[in-house]
Amino acid sequence: MQNQRLKGLDGLRALAALAVFAVHYNQIVDVDVQYGEFDFYLLFANGEMGVALFFVLSGLLLSLPYWRAILFKEAWPKLSTFVKHRLARILPAYYMALTLLIILSNYWVFPAAWPDILLHYSFLFNYSEFSFFSINPSFWTLAVEMQFYLLLPIFFVVLRYQSFARALGLLVILALVCYALHYMFVLAVDKNIPWPGSTILLWVKVNGAVVTQSLLAHLPHFIIGIITGGVLLKTKTHLAFTQNSGAGQVKLVCDVVFVLSLSTVILLMATELGEWIQIPMGRYGLPVLPLVLAVLVYVTPFTYYAKWVLDDVVVRHLGKVSYGIYIYHFPILSFVDYQMSIYGWDAREDWAYLLIIASLLIFIVANLSYYLVERPILGYAHKQRVN
Repeated sequence: MQNQRLKGLDGLRALAALAVFAVHYNQIVDVDVQYGEFDFYLLFANGEMGVALFFVLSGLLLSLPYWRAILFKEAWPKLSTFVKHRLARILPAYYMALTLLIILSNYWVFPAAWPDILLHYSFLFNYSEFSFFSINPSFWTLAVEMQFYLLLPIFFVVLRYQSFARALGLLVILALVCYALHYMFVLAVDKNIPWPGSTILLWVKVNGAVVTQSLLAHLPHFIIGIITGGVLLKTKTHLAFTQNSGAGQVKLVCDVVFVLSLSTVILLMATELGEWIQIPMGRYGLPVLPLVLAVLVYVTPFTYYAKWVLDDVVVRHLGKVSYGIYIYHFPILSFVDYQMSIYGWDAREDWAYLLIIASLLIFIVANLSYYLVERPILGYAHKQRVN
């Protein structure tokens, strides 16, 4: 199990990126198709659940080295290695995309834009209302991710000397505390607060993005991922699926669970059920939908058919370039929509052209980002870790 790639998870990452793409595509074309209670507009609009899947996956994958150290007495992960690898994964492609957007839009020429720009380069833009969605609406999750990276090693400092069961219990309590604090934070903000030195720029507003989409609001999703990572390693070790004489039967059961979980996610996204099951102030169907996503992620490496599909060369490649798809899809969609309007095309009527042209450009740019920026720097970071 040591450092073994969990098959199928790259494919899930691809699905998450495509789901978020669907959200912003739907905002332009306004899909209006419904079959009974199954509403394709809701399905596309709720593609933001892909963000929840990203958070669960992130919590799981980043926690695995720590869980291995706890469960298998491996060497405790070095903080310097963790930090270098996380910075190498996020910063280069993000800074490249951010800089390109600032230059191409001439945003930098406006003095009033500089606080926003500086907040984006420092990953603190999710703490100001005027900056939260300003340059690229997709960026805000990266700020939340970076802040989660700072907390993860701290979590495991506390969990390091606990039994596995006690560690899981503490994580459950932490998730509940984070939700409670987020709930109280939302209720506590009862007036708009201007940015220091400016009455025009808002720092926080009642029920604004800074409040409702805070780090606290999403820590339960990351923690669910962390718990899933520990349970996955524990299960993999004790049941030894690959050597078990009943491995085929177990894989079939996991395939059934995968299909049921995925069907449940789609049902919750495409019907009003998704809102009914969400607790007050919860994000992304908390707690039901993130838990279902956790089950989906958990069973994927143990499946046969689902893993075969998700690990297909095309789907897996989409997963590899999913970061580029995520950070570039919105500006490219907006650019293609604008260019179509110049030539008299209506994106709602010519939705197929928008889909084809934008998808092609996104795929090209995402691959350029991966092969020219992401992979070389990640490869260098990995060599440094080995040396």
